[in-house]
Amino acid sequence: MEQQLIQHLKSEILKTSLNPNKVLKLPAKLEGIDTQDLEGLLTELYQGVVEDRGNEFREINDTEMANNIAAVAEWMTGSRLTTSLLLQGTPGSGKTSLMNALYSLYRYYYGSSTYRCTAKMINDNYQSKLDKERSFYDEFKKADYLFIDDLGTEPDKFKDFGVDYTPIPELLYERYEKQRVTVISTNLPDGKLTARYGKRIMDRFEEMCQKILFLAPSYRELPVEDHKE
Repeated sequence: MEQQLIQHLKSEILKTSLNPNKVLKLPAKLEGIDTQDLEGLLTELYQGVVEDRGNEFREINDTEMANNIAAVAEWMTGSRLTTSLLLQGTPGSGKTSLMNALYSLYRYYYGSSTYRCTAKMINDNYQSKLDKERSFYDEFKKADYLFIDDLGTEPDKFKDFGVDYTPIPELLYERYEKQRVTVISTNLPDGKLTARYGKRIMDRFEEMCQKILFLAPSYRELPVEDHKE
């Protein structure tokens, strides 16, 4: 009887984890796509982002960026339990460009349920909400797909009438609980993220995020002929 109860509970937990209404990482219209084909699609989108910024794109075969694009493709087609991505590493190493490439894909398939913002914009919109002005904070918090650039560049908290507010942790807790897809870029290493946001947020990151490291030198510091971002 005890074993039957354990099996029943396991089944119920699995149903909850794989809720069919849960936000999907891989757009439904790409279901069944070969991982290599997905890597190729992401590479083309990344190239478009680079060229839109007026930079020359050069082949990225056998580079860190190629490996990171492959890791993104694996995340998209992998376990549904890892709902989010943390793009972490040195400034100027291509995190934002790759994030924008991925954003363009989700925006194409999911439109208004996809948002992109900086961490500072989240704080600014929270302040607007407190001031009863037009604010997108709730939209950011509830979006099926949210792309947050430059986590850690915003003030860690602010006061309003003597009350401390921390909009980023509040938003991340909500998105963790609802298992919404969140893609984050940051220059901060784990130690500084922990010092800034606390161990509870880092525990959530460990559970919800696949971490992809960017350790290459800044593209902005390379000679023009060597730019590949």
